[in-house]
This record gives sequence, C-alpha cells and structure tokens, in this order.
Amino acid sequence: MIGLILAAGSGTRMEVMDTPKCLMNLGSVPIIEYQLQCFKEFGINDIVMVVGYNSKMIKEHVGNRAKFVDNLNYKTTNNLYSIWEARDSINDDFVCVYSDLLFHKEILRRCIDSKNNVCLMVEKKTKKETMRVKIEDDRITKVNKIIPFEKADGNFIGMAKFSKNQKELLFDEINALIQMNNQHAYYTDAIEKLISNGEIINYAPTADYPWVDIDTTDDLSEAKTIFKKIMEVTD
Repeated sequence: MIGLILAAGSGTRMEVMDTPKCLMNLGSVPIIEYQLQCFKEFGINDIVMVVGYNSKMIKEHVGNRAKFVDNLNYKTTNNLYSIWEARDSINDDFVCVYSDLLFHKEILRRCIDSKNNVCLMVEKKTKKETMRVKIEDDRITKVNKIIPFEKADGNFIGMAKFSKNQKELLFDEINALIQMNNQHAYYTDAIEKLISNGEIINYAPTADYPWVDIDTTDDLSEAKTIFKKIMEVTD
C-alpha cells in the first residue's frame, strides 16, 4: 500500500506563511513528521508526496523517506491536478491525505483497514468550513462544499483509501476534468463523477477520534491542543 500526501499548496489563508503548512510545528514535531510516523507504524513505508510551494524545504526535511512529485502549476491548480501529477507513481492500493491534516492515528487505521474499493473518512458532526457529504443507504452520494449545512450528513476530512483496481476509473475522471480546464477543482469532483457513473463510494466514520484540517492560525492553535492530548494518551 502507498501513502499519497498532497503538499503542493501555499496556505493562502494563513496570516503569516513562508513555510509550507506541512512543516508547521505542532509542539514537538512538524505535521509531516507525525504523518510519516503514523504511516510507518501501520507498515506503509512507500510514500509519495506531491509538492509545489517552497518544495525545497519539504524535500530537505523529508529526505529519502518519500518519493517526490512536483506540481509546477501549484499556483493555478488545486488538489485534483496534484493527484493527476502523481498518477505514474501509484501502482498499488493507496491512502491519500492532505498534508495539513492532523488526525488521531486510529482514523488512519480505520481507513487502511477498509475492504472497500473507495473509502472516505467521514466525521458525522458537521463543520462549516470543511467538505460536506450526503449519505444514503450507507454510501456517499455527494461530496462537495455546496451541500447546505443543515442537509449535510457530515464532513469528508481529507483522508481516503482507493484500491488499485479503482485507480484507472479515478484517473480517467480526473483526466476528463482537466481536459475541460477544471484543473483548479478538488479531486472530490472526480469522486462525484464516479458516483454519477454508478460507482459505489463507501465511507468509514472517524468515531469521534480528533482531527483538524489546518487552514488558518486558529486551526493551527486547535491542532496544537489536539496534538498534545494525542501524545499524552499514547505516551
């Protein structure tokens, strides 16, 4: 299994941002260090990182613990295009995570353990600033940011598992969106295309384990608090 970490963005919503978000310190280690440790704990040592903004800093920190793919168009694209750039480096089942996502390791374990072809990790307690989902018959039917808050069934937290036999279908949809000049889209747009074509998209709940998607300085403060609690429990 491969760990795919999307780390090309520049973090424009952070008030002061010279360092890539994945290198922001949680207290004792940067976010990326924690993510790599979690992957390693679950036996995933094959790591692919898509980098863009200040990529030299990330490469110097991570070193030979990952294979790097450069998204040279990171300023004008979104994570849909980042995954597309990694297509030739993915030849197995893979877990895709955002590099600015702090998660309890049990969330990652639940994702890895899923037997479904596609499994999105979902928090049932909906947050306003995160990608929302609709669920029917225990399947994902929509995943986007325009689902009305009051009608959402939870949030997609930014972690998903894809089986290798689903890879071609996923990348076909990503390619189609790029050909339509939608390279600025989220990769969840490709997932919605799969849904519209009749593919089954499953999910696993976070089961109240903590997580935070770090987009702002307030998110970073929350992440530091959560990280401290996580480390206290695991020590």
